[in-house]
Amino acid sequence: MAPSKLRKTASLFGVLMRYVVPRGNTKIRLRIGVAFACLVAAKGSNMVTPLLYGAAVDLVNGGSGFAMSALMFVVGGYALARLGQQVFAEAKQYLFAKVAQRAVRGAALHAFQYLHKLSLQFHLERQTGGMTRAIDRGAKGIEFLLTIAFFEVLPLFVEVIFVSGIMWYMFGGFYAAVTFFTVAVYVCFTVRVTEWRIRFRREMNTADEAAATHAVDSLLNYETVKYFNAEDVEAERYDQAMANYEAKAVRSHTSLSLVNIGQGTIIALGLMAVMAMAGVDIKAGNLTVGDFVAVNTYLLQLYLPLNFLGWVYRELRQALVDMERMFGLLDEEPNIADRPGALPLSIEGGELVFDNVSFAYGDRTVLKDVSFRVSAGKNVAIVGPSGSGKTTISRLLFRFYDPQSGSVRIDRQDLRDVTQSSLRAAIGVVPQETIMFNSTIGHNIGYGRNGASHDEIVSAAKLAAIDEFIAGLANGYDTMVGERGLKLSGGEKQRVAIARAILKKPSIFLFDEATSALDSRTEKEIQQALDKVSKNQTTLVIAHRLSTIVDADEIIVLSDGQIVERGTHCQLLRKSGLYAQMWVRQSSGFSGDADNGTLINNSVERAHLVEVN
Repeated sequence: MAPSKLRKTASLFGVLMRYVVPRGNTKIRLRIGVAFACLVAAKGSNMVTPLLYGAAVDLVNGGSGFAMSALMFVVGGYALARLGQQVFAEAKQYLFAKVAQRAVRGAALHAFQYLHKLSLQFHLERQTGGMTRAIDRGAKGIEFLLTIAFFEVLPLFVEVIFVSGIMWYMFGGFYAAVTFFTVAVYVCFTVRVTEWRIRFRREMNTADEAAATHAVDSLLNYETVKYFNAEDVEAERYDQAMANYEAKAVRSHTSLSLVNIGQGTIIALGLMAVMAMAGVDIKAGNLTVGDFVAVNTYLLQLYLPLNFLGWVYRELRQALVDMERMFGLLDEEPNIADRPGALPLSIEGGELVFDNVSFAYGDRTVLKDVSFRVSAGKNVAIVGPSGSGKTTISRLLFRFYDPQSGSVRIDRQDLRDVTQSSLRAAIGVVPQETIMFNSTIGHNIGYGRNGASHDEIVSAAKLAAIDEFIAGLANGYDTMVGERGLKLSGGEKQRVAIARAILKKPSIFLFDEATSALDSRTEKEIQQALDKVSKNQTTLVIAHRLSTIVDADEIIVLSDGQIVERGTHCQLLRKSGLYAQMWVRQSSGFSGDADNGTLINNSVERAHLVEVN
């Protein structure tokens, strides 16, 4: 193995040991110590059995004059040694099982938590199916490494040293040399060929992740597949992915034949050499038949696990690859992280300020020197054509991204100087597209505030005008909503989102087209509920349907990443600018420039009357 690979392997083991032996956990350390003592006891019992077996053969081979008491003593000792080996081995497994599973749990949990800490950009660029498969295989790799490698591979090498020493002491240096040389050649061959094969396994894993990613992505977009009658297209794409996996898997498995044949040849030659030497020594009178049996038993006891070692090493290398893949996710640096010494956000009134904010996704500039203020307890709406930067403002407010220049502040605190957790705890959001957990409708509403009582959940559902719908369901709040909430309509999902935002009781509300999926009657009811719960609270509304924001304290009109207009609904209509054009298009349908001018004038007159009254 190359020095760089050795360093990488050592680094992986170092990371793993943090989960195996957590700091301050004396119980786990005690378990490991007792388990290791059981391991030593099991191997000690295993070393005694061939000697006792050989002694029993010599007693029987001595003819009718052998002492039955001596034979029974030897046979009894042989049975006890074998029983002791089994008992200590099982005790070792029992003690270490919790250690291994605790490490698997800790590593998987850390990876899961870390993925949630990574920035939105990371998740937009990665595919969920591949990530979940990498974590799953990495966790299994840790379990394999701990239960097999630490307590099977290491003891096997210890046994090689013990057996070689015993054979040297009892039968001579040539026996020990041949035994040790055979094992060394076997190990070297296994390592070299397995290293050659490991790239085939990596290619197979990559193909496997690609197939899994496509399968998950396709099933998550089940409705889209149906809309476009693309079942055959998806099946063909999945079949192509599986065909690639098939080719890589066949290549990986067929290359195993070379390993097995080579290993079998090495063991056969080593066994033949030692047994031939033992036969010559018996004929010369240097060894007894019992010694011959003991030598044979030691060799079988040693060589048979070597077949297991070949498989273990292959799987060990794969486990390291899987662990490397999983721990590699932990090497990803979040683009957005809490600064050292960041303090929790302190809410006084909830004043929100965007101060000369500019932001770009790569080379595409989205916001250009945007400045506005949402005073505490006020309602400000942001409107504009698609692609004007409205959604980006919401992402900056939640600190999914940081602006390239300028600052975003809440109550004079720069969002980059406060903890992300406290910031997001202070903001309640109703997104345009509501994604729900595959759980009960009650759980999805209660997700707004952990630990909320059933009565609080019901109260929030009433404010969101979804309580009557839930009451009509057979299982009520225990009704399952399906994957991503597919069993609910768009309007029902949006009302669930409103309910959990209400349940959160935030200091600042963010409504991103909160009623876009509702009919006019329900929209009016929900709008009244939203006005009620957000009264006297700082509220930022991102809207496409202008009828929902006519009562806003200020309306900001974005176009091409810049603020082009601002004012109240009536003031903006009087300007006859972009907002007035958008209002006319939505209120009466755009029907030509001439008619449009007339409609704008009529809208201005009506707005003026409303303002005067």
